[in-house]
Amino acid sequence: MKLIGKGAQADIFLHDGKALKIYKYEDYHYAFAEAKREADLQEKAYKRGLPVPEIFEVTEIDGKAAIVMEYVQGKTVGEIMFKNMKNMYEYLSLTVDLQLKLHQIEADEFPEQSEKLIRNITDNPYLDNRKREELLKLMNEFKTDNKLCHGDFHMMNLIQTSNEVKIIDWVDARSGNTEADVCRSYLLYLNSHENIAELYLEIYCEKANMEKQDILKWLPVIAGARLNENVADKNAKFLMTLVNKRD
Repeated sequence: MKLIGKGAQADIFLHDGKALKIYKYEDYHYAFAEAKREADLQEKAYKRGLPVPEIFEVTEIDGKAAIVMEYVQGKTVGEIMFKNMKNMYEYLSLTVDLQLKLHQIEADEFPEQSEKLIRNITDNPYLDNRKREELLKLMNEFKTDNKLCHGDFHMMNLIQTSNEVKIIDWVDARSGNTEADVCRSYLLYLNSHENIAELYLEIYCEKANMEKQDILKWLPVIAGARLNENVADKNAKFLMTLVNKRD
């Protein structure tokens, strides 16, 4: 097996022309359940005809839970763009077109986005009770929806092959509000590349005929939920400034 990618929860290997996502959790039963859940979400997206790696099986490899899936050969859109920043608009426009395609799909068979947001805010060590209640109240003021939301959509999760772009990492896919999904993407860019974040938001709003404020109103909620994802201390400080921005 050849190691081709490393992550917090799992590593990716290439073996016999297939990608193996092998989970690191010590609790095998938990890891296997997580692998099944992620594979199920990705398979649902694949069956919708989206450009997603095909799932072959969930199995055990060297005592670890693993997903066996189609190997996608290529580089991420992010890797390509950072070597050719003069074409940043075109690359971000490409990502937005893909995200808009997802956002047109009704996704009742996916878990609800709101459930994860509520859980991440409620069980959050960075937030006191007053702030938790404030964020949940704010969230309840927003409309609910059932559109397909990737939950972690950014250019490093898009792989450019010889003839198309494949969307990977479907573990956070949900049925929910597209503005919240866009806000999540915006936040992920904002944390390290403000210029990319602002241009991404501008392009999305232009293509979707949407006002920026419709997306940015979600920022305290999305930032608060993000705090519960084992972020680094410096990132936690940044996220708290966004949570408190409306005070």
